[in-house]
Amino acid sequence: MKKILINLVHPNFDESIVNKKILEGVSEFKNITINNLYLKYPDFKIDIKKEQDLLLENDVIIFQFPMYWFSSPSLLKEWFDLVLEPGFAYGKDYKLKGKDFCIAVSCGAEKKDYVSDNENMITNLLYPFYGTSLYIQMNYKEPFITYSAEKGLSEETLNKYNQEYLEYIKKLF
Repeated sequence: MKKILINLVHPNFDESIVNKKILEGVSEFKNITINNLYLKYPDFKIDIKKEQDLLLENDVIIFQFPMYWFSSPSLLKEWFDLVLEPGFAYGKDYKLKGKDFCIAVSCGAEKKDYVSDNENMITNLLYPFYGTSLYIQMNYKEPFITYSAEKGLSEETLNKYNQEYLEYIKKLF
């Protein structure tokens, strides 16, 4: 069975509705580690070696975050800049080669707000993550996307998102 690391990158997780909900039940899976980056590094002083060791210990890496101004929260960018350094993630060694790279993103707006000229803008907005995965020779998987996070979602919709996320994770094992 594969080991999965969820790098949770939510600056206001305590106030989150969608990200909290989709994580319900995840801890019941064996071989899953939830790594809450804002909880560990509120000062942005990332323990590079510790984070690299976590990456090496797992087969599947999920980056779970809310969409902030059409990108990720700033700590995730800092994490990429520091942790995916030359000689570890690329260059002489590609230590993450062949591992799965996944995105689980919650979008505040409705799905229709991310469509322009019949093109889903989310694909374009997530392209830097796809490019990163290619560059460090990881396998980019289809992202898990939720919408309308700021719209006061019904309990039914939240439960649906939760079940879909649990199924998404099951498929990664």
